[in-house]
Amino acid sequence: MVEDDKLDQKAFERAVKEEKLPYDYKIAGSVAEARTILASEQFDVVISDYSLGDGTAFDVLVAVKDTPTIIVTGAGDEELAVKVWRAGAYDYLVKDLDRHYLRALPVTVENVLRHRKTEEKVQLLSGAIMSTDDSVYITDMESKIIFVNKAFCETYGYEEQDVIGKDSNILWIGKVRGTRSVFQIVSSAWEVGFYHKRKDGSIFPVSLSRSIIKDPAGNEVAVVGVIRNISDRIRIEEELRTANKNLERRSFLKSELATAVSEELNALIANIENSISEAASGKTKESLETSQKNIDSVKDIISDFLEVSNIDMNKTKLEIAEFALRPVISEVVDTLLPLASDKDIKLEGFLPDSDLVVNADREKITQALTNLITNSINSVPAGSHISVRAEDLGHEITVEVKDDGPAIETGRIFNRFDQIKAQLRAGKEELSLALPIVREMVEMHGGWIWAESKDKQGNSFCFTLPKSGVQLAAAQAHIKSHRELPTTADIQQHNKPV
Repeated sequence: MVEDDKLDQKAFERAVKEEKLPYDYKIAGSVAEARTILASEQFDVVISDYSLGDGTAFDVLVAVKDTPTIIVTGAGDEELAVKVWRAGAYDYLVKDLDRHYLRALPVTVENVLRHRKTEEKVQLLSGAIMSTDDSVYITDMESKIIFVNKAFCETYGYEEQDVIGKDSNILWIGKVRGTRSVFQIVSSAWEVGFYHKRKDGSIFPVSLSRSIIKDPAGNEVAVVGVIRNISDRIRIEEELRTANKNLERRSFLKSELATAVSEELNALIANIENSISEAASGKTKESLETSQKNIDSVKDIISDFLEVSNIDMNKTKLEIAEFALRPVISEVVDTLLPLASDKDIKLEGFLPDSDLVVNADREKITQALTNLITNSINSVPAGSHISVRAEDLGHEITVEVKDDGPAIETGRIFNRFDQIKAQLRAGKEELSLALPIVREMVEMHGGWIWAESKDKQGNSFCFTLPKSGVQLAAAQAHIKSHRELPTTADIQQHNKPV
């Protein structure tokens, strides 16, 4: 360990002791002391701070000869790290004020030793270079490329004759705004990655090991670089991080949903108790009617909550079969006509002569259509008009529920959590998950759902159903991974025009 800061020396010693690292070590406080020690002893690894009282890490690299060396640099010195790496360092660590870099020390040392073993294997097994899946290039001591293997050409897009004799700097991105040439991978282990560029200018992340080739006399004659494209690994790690964040958010939103449902149920139960008490005291007959209404509301809320919970846990199974949609729509309209009439609302169905045959779960589609029409009946004022239409578009069936009530905000009306929050803010007496359930049912079938409103009056709720069940598996996978967390693109697709 070459370190001129006493506190950093103590921190290193404490880390070795506390972590019980199997290191036999010596600490040099200057370049001069390091030279003296290195002249008389052999080491497996050298760790050196970059800035030293009587020199820099470049001086240490000259003294260590072929011993693997790790350079410790300050934050923001990534370009400097690249320079010392090219000068012969095997790896580097970024020194922070709290000395968290020491946590990465054991892994970094192991990486360096592993790279050293790779170097030895490359020297012994040069014949295997051409068949390896890793990209391999060899340069002379002036960084001119003298050899590339097949994997290198495939990865970088060069023909062999394009790069032989060229400076290896053509592989590095240089100074590109917004992209660093060096980055640190923090996953199960701490590693260093680099950004390289292909012939077409595209940039990709790589892990890189470097080996020095010597002639029989011990003179350095070439440098071997072994490169691995880690684009897939970076992508997978990013997907895992995103998935974890989504899971955390979904867990939080589910807690909010459970809280909202619990509060609503408590309020309804309190109302039921009051109504029963009033009825028992003989005050009014309406108390019993109010009590029954509240009981019905409790049942509806519990039913909706169980429905969305079963969907989230993938317990909702579709019974797919071919059936005619036209009679289903007629049945739902006829069933809801009394409810519409009681509120002085005109409900009509306008259907084509064809049967509109679909491959779907008849019960779920009936439920979805019932929820849509009921929502309109409960939302529009007396004297309004609601129409239900269906159309065969060739590859899919479109169903539209249209009303002439006051325009509503349709942005995220089918999102369960936004719906609950909007209802609670508006002080609605009854909590409803009807529209979010419609969305779930439609999307489980591989269809789309959206809503539109005119400037002042009139709303349309539309959904599509594919004529074939081919899209079902893909749709279910999509909804499972994106439920309740739609992207801007998702929202735009959901809001596409009729």
